[in-house]
Amino acid sequence: MWQIAVDEPAAFELLSPRSLDEAVELSARHGSDSAVLAGGSDLLDQLKQHRRTPRYVINLKTIPDLRTLTVSGERISIGALTTLGDLERHNELSRLCPALTKAAARVATPQIRNVGTLGGNLLQDSRCPYYRGPWYCYRAGGIQCDARHGVNQEHAIFGGNRCYTVSPSDTAPALIALGATATIHGPAAREAPVEELFMAPGENITVMHRLAPGQILSEITVPIRSGVRSTFIKYAMRQSWDFAIASVAVALRLDGGIARDARIVLGGVAPIPWRNVDAEREIEGKRLDQNTIESAARAAIVGARPLAQNEYKVPLVKSLVRSALMELAR
Repeated sequence: MWQIAVDEPAAFELLSPRSLDEAVELSARHGSDSAVLAGGSDLLDQLKQHRRTPRYVINLKTIPDLRTLTVSGERISIGALTTLGDLERHNELSRLCPALTKAAARVATPQIRNVGTLGGNLLQDSRCPYYRGPWYCYRAGGIQCDARHGVNQEHAIFGGNRCYTVSPSDTAPALIALGATATIHGPAAREAPVEELFMAPGENITVMHRLAPGQILSEITVPIRSGVRSTFIKYAMRQSWDFAIASVAVALRLDGGIARDARIVLGGVAPIPWRNVDAEREIEGKRLDQNTIESAARAAIVGARPLAQNEYKVPLVKSLVRSALMELAR
């Protein structure tokens, strides 16, 4: 008798809508029996491993308006199916918001960046090996976080609550630091700050994002603000492929050497992109000198609650925040 191979997906019907409205209608109609396909870097892996077995896969690649990138006087509009490679190679985007192009350039490998999309990078699922593996962890419906009691070198030091996975997106911290908004297409289209897309495990442990069936992320908008400087720094075990052990995105204005509108967002250290308001307070309205930067670096680790094997992330976060602020001060 034939058996399904581990890397062979269960049978599904591929749906190819020609418009966002049609995609929304299909998603609402089929609900949890459906999955949305963008670049496929995350979804195809889950299908092959039978982590997800939808009856319908809604292919967004047949909707032409979702892969766009336009720069106007006050905003940058990026379609959700714009590839990470498109972002990485866009010269004007690099000049206006380097944090985003630097983050896109650090995702995986060039081959993956050429197919992986901005929307998919934001909305990918947990990469915790316990959740993705043959265990039955808290997020998967079990009764405990296996990482908390097992191997946890790469897990959260902030915001852990029943689940200590980390947000795997490199672009999310950059977009949040830049004050970007997300357009969510559905029965009632709306815009929301990118940071509101993410769901903390203390609120709902079963999902990492707030989009429900019948809602599709269609566009990201980044405001163009005069005088804003930004950067992104990622630490990973290898310079390609790996997810962040920790990362930081910073955006601020320097007004006569005084820091204004500072945003400091950490990645790879919490179940959601971690907005570090303690560090922001240390530099807001102050001259961005060595003393201020050091105060912000110390504040960045306030509230850290490392597990048994990831204490090294605490000084790492401090170092990354210091390096990012020193770069912008120059």
